[in-house]
Amino acid sequence: MPLLSVFSVDIKPDRILDYQEIAAELAGHARDQSEPFHWTAHEVVYGGASTLHFGTRIDTFGDLAKRGLPPEMVIRVLGEARGTEMLREFGAATQSARTSISADRPELSYPAEAETATAPAAAVTLIKARPGQLEACEELIRKVAEAIPKVGDPARMTTFQTVIGDLSQYWTVRPLDDIAALDSHLPPSELLDQAFGAAEGGLIYRTGLDAIEHAERNILIYREDLSNPGAA
Repeated sequence: MPLLSVFSVDIKPDRILDYQEIAAELAGHARDQSEPFHWTAHEVVYGGASTLHFGTRIDTFGDLAKRGLPPEMVIRVLGEARGTEMLREFGAATQSARTSISADRPELSYPAEAETATAPAAAVTLIKARPGQLEACEELIRKVAEAIPKVGDPARMTTFQTVIGDLSQYWTVRPLDDIAALDSHLPPSELLDQAFGAAEGGLIYRTGLDAIEHAERNILIYREDLSNPGAA
């Protein structure tokens, strides 16, 4: 079961540059040393404020155990003295942090046909289902994914479900070559209407909305300078 571990950091507003500088230092050393602990960094530029997400692809929880914890990697890459100092610097600049693990949900997705390099930007939609409404929430996501090719919309969408963290949470990722690409993506309600007709599409949309407790969309940009993606 392919998994995605995401470490999300809300940075103190007056320490954003400090955090990014030390994150870039760590990533640079990790790349130079061919560190096997790989990650990609993504900065929220529209939506939430002062937030970075560090994502790591893993195949199994066993791989997660072998990889070890991020602080162990920091010490390994930088040595005991600088590594310990950097961990303190990260802590001083952090307002809050959390780690979640999510599973791919290919049946709720319409991804690109082939694996490509990390997209320069992405629209990420976080969806929290109401208690007892997981199936109805999934049906809305599934129908949106089905509608994309039906109407020839250029969007591609990959869906994840949280398995460690908030279990009522799904999130979708739409990779973007640039933010302007969103101009050509239909909103979900219009997408459903065009794909299934106004009556059925409207019903799917209203039923799905009733199943959602909270939904939030952010636009992220890929920060290659803060990443250690490994071989392409």
